[in-house]
Amino acid sequence: MAKKDTIHPWQQIEEQAFHAFREWPLWLVLRERELAQRTAETQPDAPPAAKADTASQQPAGN
Repeated sequence: MAKKDTIHPWQQIEEQAFHAFREWPLWLVLRERELAQRTAETQPDAPPAAKADTASQQPAGN
């Protein structure tokens, strides 16, 4: 019978950190969309050109 590998707490933390690091860019995009939607709902008097400019902005590279 094969011996089971034990998972230590530091291994679990390391795995969670790895997944969080990989998912961070996706989370940022989703959060930006959510904030843009909320801003559009709270400020309906803004001209359409201003809304399009803020939605299409990309952050500066690394």
